[in-house]
Amino acid sequence: MRDALTLLDGLRAHGNDYSAVERAFGDRTGLELTGAGTGALDEVREPVSVVVATYDGRRALAGALAGLQEQTYRGFEVVVVDDGSDPPVERTVREAALTVPVTLVRCHANRGAATARNIGLLMAEGSTVVFLDDDMRAPPHTTGLLAVRQQHTDGCLFTGFRENTGPETFFGPQPRAARIERDWRWSSDRGGDRHLLLTADRSVPYPDRLSYQLVRESRFFKEFGHCRAIGFWDLPGMVVGHSVCVKRADALAAGGFPEEHFRGWGAEDLAFGAVMAARGHSVVPALDWVSFHLRHAGRHEPRAAQRASLERNFARYLEFLRLPLDALRPPRHRVRRLGGPGAGGISRYEAL
Repeated sequence: MRDALTLLDGLRAHGNDYSAVERAFGDRTGLELTGAGTGALDEVREPVSVVVATYDGRRALAGALAGLQEQTYRGFEVVVVDDGSDPPVERTVREAALTVPVTLVRCHANRGAATARNIGLLMAEGSTVVFLDDDMRAPPHTTGLLAVRQQHTDGCLFTGFRENTGPETFFGPQPRAARIERDWRWSSDRGGDRHLLLTADRSVPYPDRLSYQLVRESRFFKEFGHCRAIGFWDLPGMVVGHSVCVKRADALAAGGFPEEHFRGWGAEDLAFGAVMAARGHSVVPALDWVSFHLRHAGRHEPRAAQRASLERNFARYLEFLRLPLDALRPPRHRVRRLGGPGAGGISRYEAL
């Protein structure tokens, strides 16, 4: 009897050439799938939920919420998951004065990014879900262009880009658009340490160069897939948790972000990308989704400790890829309603 197909088997079996989807999208909308542009959004009807998981990120969260208030497409809600912040972020959410529906879920202990995102996924009411980090300020057309993409495609995961900036730009009046060429997937000289070799297929040769233009070299990710690697990276590595857009039903069927396998710094988004690609979803770069990312202190731990945490999570990632493809189940979490819509139109819940 043949062993059950694993996630790694699924990655090897599926390519990422979404050309047929791209042509059909262009025929229906007159837009480009990877860089749609800002017009032709009058017929968008796709309901969107923007999930923002936050942990002690009150300062940056204010800028992220300001970016959501500036969205030109208003057919969306915001779900903020407060993952045990001390003090809670409720005041920051109220002061943002968003004019779209807002749901706030409070976790009384820090449960990690994967769990917080999954709670947001379960609470989301939109058929399209956008995961956005609390230190990302999205451009005003983000929700509309992601809505039109998901409205006219099936089986696609869209991923965005970022430019690191200081507080003057992040919290300012946004006089310019963020620059995609500042994102490492567009132009990168990363490398040199073997722990950065993130490929699912560990038999690929170690890279002999350090400079890459991953979007262009992969023909907009179309030549990734089947575990093909370019330098240190393959298709799951192109899915970065700070900016991910999926259909809610697809994310739930895939089991959401894996909660039990990763702790500390990183890899839960890499694993989510692997699951989606192994299930045959296309990973598509949204070149017009470039957010400002607030450059801040981040983790207060020595570089050696950061590297050790990364290496532990990458080792768990390789073990995760050996799981049977059909073993993953939708996440399950219970919440209790605290009241709402209350002050500022916010519906409040606590995770149990």
